[in-house]
Amino acid sequence: MTLHGIIPPMTTPFGADDELKLDLVRGQVDWLVGQGVHGLAAGGSTGEGHTLDAAEFRDLVAATVKAVAGRVPVIAGIIVDSTRDAIRRARMLRDLKVAALQVTPVHYLFRPDEAMLTHFKTVAEETGMHGGEALGRARGRSLEGHWKH
Repeated sequence: MTLHGIIPPMTTPFGADDELKLDLVRGQVDWLVGQGVHGLAAGGSTGEGHTLDAAEFRDLVAATVKAVAGRVPVIAGIIVDSTRDAIRRARMLRDLKVAALQVTPVHYLFRPDEAMLTHFKTVAEETGMHGGEALGRARGRSLEGHWKH
């Protein structure tokens, strides 16, 4: 599947007890797909990805992929504070049908553009998973041309 068009970030359903409510993912997926979106992004900042532990993150992405059932591509948002942790999270998703990763730059550190590109390239190379434009822009500069598609 190609990434194009409208790919909204999904929210992550939590209960009053602050536990994930994965049984509510399907309803959100069905509604969004029914509205005509071209893909879905799970586990990003809108989806509280930075607050989920690794197992919760994997469970959320797995529930999203299952609910989507091949109708649209799923992008997994990875928001962690090291390249090592980004690689670990991405590797946890290898058996899922994730179209791309949305990896954020490491937070709270001023990093030169080349360091950010190295971060993104290392995650892609170590996991064998495509990032492409789903990685977004690094400080206003396009990452296009830095990737082998």
